[in-house]
Amino acid sequence: GLILLPYAIFVGPYPAAVFVPASFAVILSAVGSAIAMLQKADEQRRKSMNELKCLYDVGKAADGTNSIKAFLSTVLEIIPQDILFPEGMRIRMKVRGKTYQSPDFQETSGMVEEEVLVSGEVLGNVEISCARRCPSAKKRYPFFRHQCHFVKTLAERISGAVRRIELEQSLKRYSQGLEKMVKERTKDLEQAQDKIVRSERLAAVGELASGVGHELRNPLNVIRNCVYLLNMTLADSSDDDTLTTLKLLDQQVDIGNKIVTDLLDFTRVRQPSLATVNLNGLVKQSLSWVAVPDDISVSAEFDSGSPQVSADAEQVGRAFANIISNAIQSMSGDGELNISTDVGDGHAWVRFTDTGCGIPEENLDRIFEPLFTTKSKGIGLGLAITGRLIEQNGGTMEVASEVEKGTTFSIGLPLATAGVS
Repeated sequence: GLILLPYAIFVGPYPAAVFVPASFAVILSAVGSAIAMLQKADEQRRKSMNELKCLYDVGKAADGTNSIKAFLSTVLEIIPQDILFPEGMRIRMKVRGKTYQSPDFQETSGMVEEEVLVSGEVLGNVEISCARRCPSAKKRYPFFRHQCHFVKTLAERISGAVRRIELEQSLKRYSQGLEKMVKERTKDLEQAQDKIVRSERLAAVGELASGVGHELRNPLNVIRNCVYLLNMTLADSSDDDTLTTLKLLDQQVDIGNKIVTDLLDFTRVRQPSLATVNLNGLVKQSLSWVAVPDDISVSAEFDSGSPQVSADAEQVGRAFANIISNAIQSMSGDGELNISTDVGDGHAWVRFTDTGCGIPEENLDRIFEPLFTTKSKGIGLGLAITGRLIEQNGGTMEVASEVEKGTTFSIGLPLATAGVS
């Protein structure tokens, strides 16, 4: 009837005078309805496009960050830009106890809310609200009635992004932990390899010592006896050069005997006989075993509590004497040796600090290796024996050195406990 209405108006032989204006009104109403439908469809299309862009931008934001905080802060900026909320619309997100929300967000009775779910676990929610009080919010803002599905989809997209970020963070932590574990295992393997190499060197030194030690000592003793007889025979008739030569020969015999003794001692270090020992007294005793030149000053700062340690006094005393002797040898001319004791970290510590030539950094890891030495004299067993004695007594040793400034040897020994006599 509506289609034939224009024909009836203009062609019909008896148009009523009142019917023509009414017909125009009907036509205009129909055209207006059609335009309104088209506008609504266009608005719905634009809204759908905006929603799709919003979801796309949210996913893109998740790809560009590995922080949940940064991602949700970005989402908080993206949504108002992509979705043309009616005036007063605000968004709030709660994830894992933290809240991210638009400025001046207010809770109202017309809020749309969806949960953020990750693997069935509720991590929080997404809420969209009208900040202004409006009794007919749902009627005034059809967003609340028609866009619940979009908010649900948005919450699902946020949930997926949060899950992915958490998985990446977990994977990164696992990767870092795995890398740390590999480094630790590599270090353990290197230490084990070093021990094997050290054991092989010890075995070689042992064979050398057992094979030639006693054989060398016998001729050295013969030489010493001959020097003694020559001194007795030439005491009254020899000149100064001859006496100096005999004295030098006797000194060289002492050096040879020291080398043989070090070789034998290194291969036959016995198991320690532990007892309670006063650390301060042991240091003083060890110091008395070493000849200190007049140009070397020695100072001591002993712990007033007289710490008691569990150790073999003879073995640890030898180790202390070796370190003191090395310190003196490292100082040419005037020098200072400071010895101190204290207690800390479950150990009693004794520290030997000299003002000698120091040890180059590249040699610090090798000074306890058998047969390693930078001295013109000796065969490099002094510190190797020292390290072995301290290790056998349950102690630990640390070395800090700076070339041309000096070296500090720190030795920690276990404190004596009840039951150790």
